[in-house]
Amino acid sequence: MILEKELLSPRFNRRSVRRTLSLFGEKRGAIFAEGLHFRDNGRELVCAEGARSLGPTKTLILSQGHAEEEFEYRGGALVSPAGESYPVPALPNALFCFVPKEGGKEYFALTESGCYRLKKEGAEKVGEGGVCGAVHGERLFLGNGSRLSWSAPLDPADATEGARLAGHTDLPSADGEILAAISFEDELYLFREGGIARLGVRGDPLAFTAVHLPVPSGIVKGSVRKCGGKVFFLTQDGLYAFDGKKCSLAGTFPEGLELAETDPAVCGKKYFAAATYRGEKCIWCAEDGRGRLIRARAEKLFGGKKAKLIAEGELFELTERGLPPMRRRECVLRTEPTALGLSPRNKYLDGILIEGRGHFRVEAKGERGLPRAVFGAAGKRLAFPLPVRGSEFSLEIKTIDEDARIRAVVFDVREEAAVW
Repeated sequence: MILEKELLSPRFNRRSVRRTLSLFGEKRGAIFAEGLHFRDNGRELVCAEGARSLGPTKTLILSQGHAEEEFEYRGGALVSPAGESYPVPALPNALFCFVPKEGGKEYFALTESGCYRLKKEGAEKVGEGGVCGAVHGERLFLGNGSRLSWSAPLDPADATEGARLAGHTDLPSADGEILAAISFEDELYLFREGGIARLGVRGDPLAFTAVHLPVPSGIVKGSVRKCGGKVFFLTQDGLYAFDGKKCSLAGTFPEGLELAETDPAVCGKKYFAAATYRGEKCIWCAEDGRGRLIRARAEKLFGGKKAKLIAEGELFELTERGLPPMRRRECVLRTEPTALGLSPRNKYLDGILIEGRGHFRVEAKGERGLPRAVFGAAGKRLAFPLPVRGSEFSLEIKTIDEDARIRAVVFDVREEAAVW
């Protein structure tokens, strides 16, 4: 009888299995985890960017060209960082800063109806309208449709063709509209719907040499940004980086992510794009070739020295680390099912230990039986009320501790012994 019981009752070997968590796919000794408001901080995972309120909604625009300054659009006028007000006919598509030869600064606002020199007494129209532009080679270049126009040298207000070497050219329409003009690495680049054109614009009068650089798929309108010594843009395949010679994939979207129509923003080496992920509005952030999700709604995004967003009638500034803003208080990790490098035989997960800092709620699931949950502090073994049964296990880890850190997870497992 005793022998029969021993033959029928499975024996279990107790295992303690340590695994790190990776937001970027499985690697040796790590489990892939889907992160909602977590980011990789080297050897540990920490909360992603937080946000602090700056008060009621503001519409901001960043000047480009000889200086990068943050203006506020308020009541039909642009207000400078120094508080100076410049009337404009509409919210500009772009704002340019130019330093003339006599010194000082001049600002030019580009709208669809025209290009305007900003003056305190009122805007002075100096050229045709457009959607994008760049200060390059001491000239102001403007793009509208497939037409590229340029001002006289050292004088963006002089668009009189022929008289002072201003002019325009109509580019072949096969590559679609000009989406962005970028002065980069001493060259002028036009980002169009179907590719990139590098324009050599030298001499007086201008002599054009154009080199067409194809891109893997169509460039998303409004997505072209200079960031960290490269030019980045979105396609439906992901984020691409352009170094002046070639394009390379700089970030792929997680399955289930859809880009919003809001224009992206850059801050330092970070590229932010509003999106929807599996029904939840969020921000997709790419940095150093890796993407992550920030649990924050963004009706509008603004770049500059500090990244900002508008949501629910407020202006927020993103912080280096914090809990999700706007009542989304949880940071969440969800791991893929894993056998922990053990056999496919039946196992029981008795407890869990998180190496790191903070307090966590951990829910474990196996393919057999019910999920179990436990709450407690990092550094302590947390025992499930009943063992979780299965050959593979997945975890959902949540925290509302903004200083939380996860270096690794230790699984306390009983594995069914082999029958010989």
